[in-house]
Amino acid sequence: MSQRKPAQVHGLLVIDKPAGWTSRDVVNKVSGLLGEKRVGHAGTLDPMATGILLIAFGEATKGVRWWQDASKTYETVVRFGSATLSDDAESPPLRTAKVPTLTLETVRAALPPTGEILQVPPAVSALQRGGVRDHARVRKGEVVVREPRPVRLEAVEVLAIDGADVQLRVTCGAGFYIRALGRDLGEAMKSAAHLATLRRTFGGGFTLAEAISLEAFQKLPEDERFTHLRPLPQALGRVLPTLTVGDDLVLAFRQGKQPVLQTELRGEILVLDELGRAVCVVVAHDDEAGARLVVERGFVAPDAAPAADNE
Repeated sequence: MSQRKPAQVHGLLVIDKPAGWTSRDVVNKVSGLLGEKRVGHAGTLDPMATGILLIAFGEATKGVRWWQDASKTYETVVRFGSATLSDDAESPPLRTAKVPTLTLETVRAALPPTGEILQVPPAVSALQRGGVRDHARVRKGEVVVREPRPVRLEAVEVLAIDGADVQLRVTCGAGFYIRALGRDLGEAMKSAAHLATLRRTFGGGFTLAEAISLEAFQKLPEDERFTHLRPLPQALGRVLPTLTVGDDLVLAFRQGKQPVLQTELRGEILVLDELGRAVCVVVAHDDEAGARLVVERGFVAPDAAPAADNE
């Protein structure tokens, strides 16, 4: 059996996804442009959605979990008057309803509270049961019923109201569906609603100002495309606290040991060596002598990329 060819391209690419593309379409396109097959992305965007899509290559694919779990911010337009199967404008109306009185006060009163809430995912989604995704079941004519599940709503702000449209800015945790928020807002106001637009403006510690559009990326000369890859230490340091250690501790982590250090850091920490390379992610547990550091994920440094932002 032939061994898997080692990845030659490493780092995180911050793309501004265009409408009409699936997240997988974008991943496949940039993977081909960079010539690297070891690739993954942190957080699916629906085809109609635009904005930040984080695409990891090579060793950086090991960090996808942490970018995926980080808070995300969206701007969306919720359109009242009709509900759709997909809870957005990608499918025709299922039912119509009278547009309610939309004021800052009435909309705010109908929005869910911030914190941990229960949310029913949309029927059309990438969630799966028995290895089959819900959107595939819906296309086959199956009725998909999902149980409520806990999600985190960190902040929601009403930006504007224009006729039947309400523009919101939403910050949430992983697994939160903005489409479901729009659907539920319509029901809470005794009406019907769906998303007309959706744009991710912040994700994985990155803003839209730091993203490059897919169109612009495709137009770059081949050698310039690689300059947009952010090294793993820099990119993962956006969502995890970092700790720099000497060679003795690097060796200890490589050997599977659990050193105890005097540090106030707890939880998950990105460990860097003195050259700024990613060594591992550890979990810091309370110990009588300080914090016991247990390796959760190790990295193989492709180079000595600096850990700090140098932009």
